[in-house]
Amino acid sequence: MKKKAIILIGILIISSIFMISASANYSQTIEQNPCPGGSGQSYANDTKFVFTDVPTNPTGDGTLTIRVRGDYCCYGGSGSYSEAIGVVVEGTSIGAWLPGEDCDYYLLTKTYTVTQEQLRGWAADGKIEVTLVQGAALYPADEGTVFSDVNCFCSESYYGPYEGNCPTAECGNINIVTLEYEGTGTTKKSLPMNWIMKKFGLGNKDKE
Repeated sequence: MKKKAIILIGILIISSIFMISASANYSQTIEQNPCPGGSGQSYANDTKFVFTDVPTNPTGDGTLTIRVRGDYCCYGGSGSYSEAIGVVVEGTSIGAWLPGEDCDYYLLTKTYTVTQEQLRGWAADGKIEVTLVQGAALYPADEGTVFSDVNCFCSESYYGPYEGNCPTAECGNINIVTLEYEGTGTTKKSLPMNWIMKKFGLGNKDKE
């Protein structure tokens, strides 16, 4: 019994270390299609990205990288149309971006630096939700005055193929978001006690 007790203590220590050392370079990429109906869909949908198992205690700033292809050429200004993208994290706008091209061969990219304080607030519940608003106001003064004119024609057959020889229907309209930062928290868990007991035969049947 003494031997098994020593083993149990050792496993518990290892399990605790495993939990405490849950520090990681978090990096996750999620891809969404704003035009699931293809070129037959008139206007692009807003896209949502839910990053799960995120470190709840960031140790520094991070980055949010947006990559897109689609009808993102132009901006008509206040009272007119918009093909800009609004970036909203956990209900708060962190800016808007006009990629400036329609159906570009390459993915168009924008990277936002997000602060440690922002990450800590967003990640408190273990997940971070990002929304890309199609046809957003590019400037604060235009908020509420523009309408989305982001169409879905980039998946029509006479465009593409795109970068990497990706088929037009698959890659013509695409939104990709990557979240990266370092932190500690709940990305890993301690070893379950029932697994430890079963693995090392430490149940009540031992009467030594």
